Amino acid sequence: MAVSRRNLLRSAAAVVPALALGSALPGGASAAGGALPEWRVFPFTTSSDWYGFKRLAFAPGGGAMAAGSHYHWDEIVKEEPAAFAFDGTDWKSYEFSKFPKDTRPLTGISVGAADDVWAVGERINRPTMLDEAQILHWDGTAWSDRTGAAGSAIGRPEQIDGTGGALWVVGNAKYPATGAVALRRSGSAWTSVPLPATLGAHSGLLTVRVVAADDVWVGGYTATEARGTRTPLVMHWNGTAWKVLPTPFGSALGQVSALLVRDGVCWAGGAAGARAAVATWSGGAWSLRSPEGQDASEVTQLAAYGAEVWSVGTRVALQRWTGASWSAAPSPTSAPLTSGALANGPDGSLWLAGSTSAAGGVPAFFAQLPAAA
Repeated sequence: MAVSRRNLLRSAAAVVPALALGSALPGGASAAGGALPEWRVFPFTTSSDWYGFKRLAFAPGGGAMAAGSHYHWDEIVKEEPAAFAFDGTDWKSYEFSKFPKDTRPLTGISVGAADDVWAVGERINRPTMLDEAQILHWDGTAWSDRTGAAGSAIGRPEQIDGTGGALWVVGNAKYPATGAVALRRSGSAWTSVPLPATLGAHSGLLTVRVVAADDVWVGGYTATEARGTRTPLVMHWNGTAWKVLPTPFGSALGQVSALLVRDGVCWAGGAAGARAAVATWSGGAWSLRSPEGQDASEVTQLAAYGAEVWSVGTRVALQRWTGASWSAAPSPTSAPLTSGALANGPDGSLWLAGSTSAAGGVPAFFAQLPAAA
């Protein structure tokens, strides 16, 4: 896809995250209040093009993949899908030529194993020149289109999570239909999971966390009009029915863009009143744990690190919660971050896929914090 330099810079500004706010979790190792280990950085050595990372995911056995956008600088700027896989030692690029024709940048990814990766996004329908849903699978050698009949139900997939028989995709309905859509993998096909009628025609789902087949969390928003104000939304699936939770950020308008579930506690991150917001749910009520005194507008991802929770968001500075107060966290690079995605390794390590605005190019990198002691 070709975009102007102005639009590229505008898009980059929209996803500029510096990293992480956190709050204590019950159980697990913690570096809270103590010195963090040093970041181990895996720099890119093959390209100075700009990468915008959207998602980063690890398999239980250690395989990983990061997905997002690759911008080619030419007479015009071209935005293509990009994916990088981790082989246990280093990261390998799977460039846009490996994707089916007309694939747009990916919005979500889930890794079951090195040869079992699912990704979602959109592709360009050349006859109509409109975007339509695409669900892709990586078998260790090539990407294949697995959208199938799901393409008649979902127009814009936002995120995918889970493995095996507990694989879910969430997003928005295909035009001219409106509203939220949730799909579940059943055998070799995708089936639509009916959502509560109370959500209304202008709701949308932005994120999903699959703990088990009977323990699925989704987040997004409800709205009374197509372009109306949004109310943050979190729902839980117990295997047979949905439970719509109270709005996580009180009476503030906004949306839920990130979820993390650990030790029976659900963490919701997003935007409330045009500011970053985080809240926790342990079964009774939401507890707000939002950052204060920051020029921040949204939390877009959450990841655990020891007994802490870290996040990536729009204009959120790199921070960590020590159990009593917020404090600055060391960055893996001295240059300002312009894009980033967080995920946990199966050993408890914390990973960051990021890019910076360093002079002489826009280098991208992967960085790892070893498991907290």
